[in-house]
Amino acid sequence: MKKTKLILAALLVFAMVLAIAGCGKKKENSIVGTWEYTDEENDIGAVYDLKEDGTGTYTMTVAGEDVVYELKYEVKDNHLLVRYVNNDTFSEDDEFDNEFSFKDSNTLIIKDSFDQQLTFVRK
Repeated sequence: MKKTKLILAALLVFAMVLAIAGCGKKKENSIVGTWEYTDEENDIGAVYDLKEDGTGTYTMTVAGEDVVYELKYEVKDNHLLVRYVNNDTFSEDDEFDNEFSFKDSNTLIIKDSFDQQLTFVRK
């Protein structure tokens, strides 16, 4: 009986260690998160804040002025498909297709609709 309790206790400790080790781990190369682009020379920047539920925000900064757009997105292969919602600039029917790739788990390269590659860093 004592040996059985010892084995059960060891298994419980092992299970707890596995559970704790898995907490807080980010999925490798996940687009979910906050991504920041900065071009100090031209005083512009952008931040994507992409949530797991397919919603988020896009903040564009030009000459110190921020414009924030709410968005819905989905990922298909290596394409970030974005629709902006609740704004006066774009219709929710307008879908923007941005090709992307990861340099590493903290560096996202987005090729915009003008074929310009922008490097975003995970915040």
